[in-house]
This record gives sequence, structure tokens and C-alpha cells, in this order.
Amino acid sequence: MQRRNRGFHVTIRDVDCQDFDVQRFIDDLVAMHTSFFSFFVGGYVTTYPTDLPYQRESPYLEGRDLAGEIIAAAHAVGIKVLGMIDLGQVPAAAARDHPDWCAQARDGTLVERLPGLYAACPLGGYQRDYVREIVGEILGRYDLDCVKFGGGSFGFPSAICYCPNCRGSFLETTGHTLPEHEGWDDPLWRTYTAWRLDQARRRVHQLGEVVQSIDPQMPFMGNSVCFGDPRWTVGAALDVESQAAVADAVQVEVQTRARYDEATGEATWQSLSWPAETARFMTSISDTPIWVVASYFLAWPWRRSAMAPAEQKVYLAQIAANGADPMVNLSGGPPIVHEDPRGFSAIRELYGFLEANQAYYQGDNSGANVALVYSLETLFFHGRDEPEKRYVQEIRGFEQALHNAHIPFDIISTRVLRDNVLSRYRVLVLPNLACLTEAEAEAIRKFVAAGGGVVATFETSLYDREGIRRRAFLLEDCLGVRYVETRSSLASPEEGYKQVYMEITRDGRRGEGAAILAELDGTTVLPMGGDICAVSAGSETEVPLTLSAPFLVFPEGLSYPDPIHSSAGDPDPLTVLRIHPGGGRTGYFAGRPGALSWTVPYPDLHRLLANAVSWAATDQLPVRVTGPTTLQISLRTQPGRRMVHLINLTGGPRFFRALIPLRDVGVSLPLGADECVTRAYLLSDRVSLPVTVQGQVWQTSVPEIKDYDVLVFELG
Repeated sequence: MQRRNRGFHVTIRDVDCQDFDVQRFIDDLVAMHTSFFSFFVGGYVTTYPTDLPYQRESPYLEGRDLAGEIIAAAHAVGIKVLGMIDLGQVPAAAARDHPDWCAQARDGTLVERLPGLYAACPLGGYQRDYVREIVGEILGRYDLDCVKFGGGSFGFPSAICYCPNCRGSFLETTGHTLPEHEGWDDPLWRTYTAWRLDQARRRVHQLGEVVQSIDPQMPFMGNSVCFGDPRWTVGAALDVESQAAVADAVQVEVQTRARYDEATGEATWQSLSWPAETARFMTSISDTPIWVVASYFLAWPWRRSAMAPAEQKVYLAQIAANGADPMVNLSGGPPIVHEDPRGFSAIRELYGFLEANQAYYQGDNSGANVALVYSLETLFFHGRDEPEKRYVQEIRGFEQALHNAHIPFDIISTRVLRDNVLSRYRVLVLPNLACLTEAEAEAIRKFVAAGGGVVATFETSLYDREGIRRRAFLLEDCLGVRYVETRSSLASPEEGYKQVYMEITRDGRRGEGAAILAELDGTTVLPMGGDICAVSAGSETEVPLTLSAPFLVFPEGLSYPDPIHSSAGDPDPLTVLRIHPGGGRTGYFAGRPGALSWTVPYPDLHRLLANAVSWAATDQLPVRVTGPTTLQISLRTQPGRRMVHLINLTGGPRFFRALIPLRDVGVSLPLGADECVTRAYLLSDRVSLPVTVQGQVWQTSVPEIKDYDVLVFELG
């Protein structure tokens, strides 16, 4: 489990048990360079003849021990096998005999998922007690390499569960009865959210204890999701960081590329860089092996059409390029039963590349010196019922800006704001990091006092960890601004459809502002929108950007600022820069430029954010790449090596049907005085590339990048 791997998860349906070709399945996995896989063993689909009354055995088994056949055949060729148990659904017989095992509505009605399957409550006896019998029977029969629990085995149903277990636990823990409705205006809802999070964390511990009480040497893991899918994370009260601290490994999903809504005929798209985001975050907050699972199919709702191969390969490559192990979900049985096998060629190519170059992935570490800081408390208690809009979009705008500028970065948690972690970085980016504790704020102050850089936006540090607003920023002294109020950037939006801008001040292009506005010549304004924090800037700061007076969009003949309003008082500071006595730098944006640039990907906005990060780093970045914005990079290190992972996302509108090769991509690597590059080459062909040096900056050019490759610098 400590090695880099290449895997699959196989959802075996009832019907697959009828004629499952085990040997062909294993042969296909071997051909695709697979080192491990997981598959449904027990739960609402049981692939072996169980003696337990409350497991739903597949009616197509007819006495066949399919699970035993699969495990034996895999082990015969050296492939590791994880047995998955899904406790999220309670079979009808169990629900009939033990209704308290199920999630319940306020009137006591059981929450039915499908005819014959009911939603399990994490506090009910099915997940708390009966799981011991399920795990005991499986481990008593089979030589599994790991036990994996599905995400429904510890997360909550999205609606409030009013079963007797939840009612009693909530009353005992908080002294309150369960809330009657969802709503952040009710203080009880905040209490309920914290309670659900705590109960879900406890479930992970309890499941681990169940497995280890039966077999102390058996690893266990769960399935979860990060902040990239906040509807699932918040809805199920999942804390993947706590899960990683308990489990022997963590599977994290990046499956939903697009979600098609049949009712509206519209689709919402997930970020193409979601796999990189998830791998960056998980590998930086945990030493636990991270397995990131993506769909083979076109999600959602189509499970039988393959993802376009060109996009599938670069989607999965992002996982390996950022320290995690790729895993593909074959929903609906082994490869042979898939009606659309076109996607398997992309997986075979990538997994073959990873297997052939295993030594370059094993034990690698991130070489980034920039970190975006994420907070689960901000996602839940500040994001409230709109976590994506109120929080995640701000993070993703910065991610995209750094991708475009080819600046390597990590994503770390507020839970790891310690000296031994922060010492790796020159810059911390705080994208609307609203919920912050005193200890976390003090760690950031120490980082700046020691010479580090910080870029913060909007309401960063304005709330405590429970989402209660403070009167002032906790980092007010560090950022050099004083909070006044949060308001719209438009003075009176009810007066009509208006426009507003970030205006470059008279002295904005002088001093420190020159770096922030680099490559933004020829304009005096940048687009602006959304809410801002009205602040006053300290005397030791510079303010290169202020808020323009808002003015009407229509009618065009009257579309200009109101002179009276424009001259009334000083304009609001939008960007505040400060250089601290110890050399540290802080840049504060009063609005949400990340969310704006994510929603409206105007190049100037991305350039502004990337410039701010580069300025905070005093332009000391670990690698420089010259290429289009559709080239994604990451920097990984091993002793005596720097490895620049190059992922070509130049494919036009999604889904990619083909990729346009990139040529003559320049890469520069600054090194210390006692280091030098002895050789540079691509893993795809191992042919040495010409290297030049200017000072201590070593340069080479990559002739072509088709989809994914790794540029290796050997150091001496």
C-alpha cells in the first residue's frame, strides 16, 4: 500500500454474476497494467453465497462463489484485491425487521432509495452492529488484501434523519431536539451541522475498529470526496481529512465530469483540473496513500458510454502527476461486458507508461513553493447552502490563474499550518479563507514575519470556525487593512443594470504595483463585480487598484460615471500591498477576483492573480515554463532529480475528441550554487535534450508534447 499503483474499481451488478468470465476479466486487467482493483463483495450486492439473512445476495449467483473465484485468479497473477462493502443501503428484509436501522423522515417514514432498498442511517444498527457479522463472514472466508467501505457507509443522507438513534444522540450531545427544517438563519442548524460532521468522523473510527477487531493486520479504507464536489461533501457531512488520518488509504472520487439535468435539459460541468486539485490537496495533508477514482463512463447519467479517450488519458494523468494513484471505475462489470470499449486504449497507454517508469513516481514529493490554503470550516459554515458560489469558486479561480501561468502549487489545509509544513513555501494564498482560528492566524503571522508572502481575498479571517462574524479581520494587523463593512461593489444595484471596474490609480504602476500590473499595459481598468469588503488601508501600504464609480450599462448614450458620485470621497481600495520589516509581503484583494475570473475567465483577471502570487514570492519560483495556458504542469522531486510533469489540455471544447500537440515548450530550472543539471530527457523516449545555462538557471526545450510526458532533470 506504500507503493505507487494503477487500479480499477469494478461495480459488479446483480446480472453480471450470471455469466461473469473471471479469467477474461483478470486477463484484461493484466493487459491494462493493473496492480490492484476493488470490487463489490458484500452489502446491497453480495457476490458470494452468504449465510447472513440481511445481506442482499445476487439472485443470479445460483450458489456460485464469484468473489472467491475473482480473488484466487487475481492473486495467481500478483494483483492485489480490495473487497468493497457498501453499507449505505438497507435491504427490505432488514428494514422490515429493524426499521431503526434506516434513515427516517419526520413522520417516521423510512427513506426508500429504490423499491426494496432503504437509506441506512450511520447511527443505526446495520452500520453500527450488523457490519461486524458482514466483515466477519467475508474475512473468515477470503484472503483479501484490504477492506474498503463505500461512501454511504459513514456519510449521512442529505436530508435530516429523524430516526430514534439520531433523535437520541442529538439530544444527548447538544441538549436540543433535531431542527425541523434546514436553514442557516436558525442557529440550531449550525449546531446540527457540527454534530453531523462529528458523527460521520466517529463512523470512520468505528469501521476501522470493526475490521481490526476481526483481523488486526487487515488494512481498511473508505471512499470519499474533497471540496471539488461540495454538494456531496456538505450534503453527506464528509470530512476526508479526518478519514485520511484514520484509514490505511483513502479513495477520493473525481467522477462527475458533467451532470445532465433531464428536467431542464442543461448540464453543469466539473473542472477539467479536478483530478489535479484533488491529488494536490490530499497528498499535501496526509501521508496515507491516496487513490483517486475517475469514471470510465460519461457521467452523469450515462454509464454505458465511454469517456472520450483523448480526454480520459489527460484526466487520469493529472492524478499520477501530482503524487496520487489513478483508479478507474468500471460501473457495470468487467471490460468484456461494456458496450463501448473505446476508452480502454487510453487507460492501457497511460498505465503502461506509469508501470514502465515506476521508479520516477515512487517516493516523489511536490517541488512547489506556493500553497493555496483550504478550510473545511469555511466550506461548511461560511459556504452554507451555496458552498460552491461562496467559497469553491474563489479557490478555483486562483487554481486556474496559476495553471495558466505555469506556477506549481499545492493545496493545504488549515489543519497543517505548522512550522515544519509552512517552511516548504514562499507564498500562502488565502482565497476567501473566511473561517480562521486564533492559532491558525498566528501561524500565518509568523510565516510573514519570517519573510513569507501572503495573498488574501475578501472576507479572509472575518469569521470564527463556526461561521460567526467578527467585528474585524483577525489578520487585520498582518494585511494592513481595517474592515468597515461587506457590501455590493455597486452603490445601488436596484437602480438598473450597471457596470463597475477596478481602476488603476495614478501611482498604481509605480513601486510594488508595477509587478502586480505586469503585462497589463495599455488599459486603466479591469472588470469588477460582486461584493467587496469596504476597507481602509494603512499608511505603510500601497493601493494600485481602487473601485470605480458604478454606472449604467443601458441606455448607451448615458453610460458614464455620475460625476457627483465619482467625486464623493475617496474610492474604495481593491488591492492593498504591504512589505513587512522582515521582508514578508502581503497582498489583499477586497473583492473576490478568483470567483469572478472562474465565472468569467477574462485573461487580465487571471494575469492579475498570478502576478500577485509571483510578487509575494519575490519572483522566486522553482520552475518557469513557456507554453500555452492549456499546458498544465506540476513539479515533483526525488533525491538528485527534478521532474516537470507536462499535461497537454489543448483539445478545444470539451469533451476532447483529439489533442493538438504542443511544440518547442521552454523549461527553465533555477538551482542553487552547488547544483547543476547533468542531463535532461523525456520519459517517453529517454533521449538527451540540449541544456544551456545562464547564471544558475538551466534551460532546455521540449520538442513535442502529445498528451502527457515527464521532463526529467538529473542533478549533480
